[in-house]
Amino acid sequence: SATTDVPKHILNFITTLFFLLLFTCTLFIVVEVCFIPRKPSFYLNSLSVANFTVSKTKLAGIWAADFTISNPNSAAEISFESIESTVSYKGNDALAITSSENFDVGFRGEKNVEMKFETSGYEGDQPIVEYPVLREIDEERKSTGTVRFGIRLNMWATYKTSYYWGTWRRRVLTHSSCLNLNVGVFAGNGSLIGDDKRYCHVGVMISER
Repeated sequence: SATTDVPKHILNFITTLFFLLLFTCTLFIVVEVCFIPRKPSFYLNSLSVANFTVSKTKLAGIWAADFTISNPNSAAEISFESIESTVSYKGNDALAITSSENFDVGFRGEKNVEMKFETSGYEGDQPIVEYPVLREIDEERKSTGTVRFGIRLNMWATYKTSYYWGTWRRRVLTHSSCLNLNVGVFAGNGSLIGDDKRYCHVGVMISER
């Protein structure tokens, strides 16, 4: 009878170990995702402007921005959608608006995202820049050779975790601000001053579970 009891002891041990590991993993996921989901990080790697002109009546230009977006969560991937971004003067006055395609960032992953803003000053879907702002931009460019821009991003972010019994989701409204971006402008073209990437402030508003 002793020989027949050994396999049962081993089976019981393996079963207990399996459920213990399953409970530990489930507890880790619940704590990691449900209670303390961490915000994504946004970094601006580069910003350039081309064909930048300012007159008394309008502003025109093409901005190219390169971002790195990282997911610090080890138990949830993040899907970003309905992405809208605005380039502004000093973070206050909108100059151009653009949108971006949806994308996903996996567990502790990173995603490189490029955005292009373009306005000729006449498009109906682009902001109207008033004369006082145009004058201030032109005066700053002429006196310092730089223009201080800002970029804001607004998007929906969905945290997703798959269990063996289904999928957990949490949808949040995410906004990111990259301010005080001094761009040297010469003959209508320029780039961000400094080689270091810029950290962008991130805020989230929980919408639904």
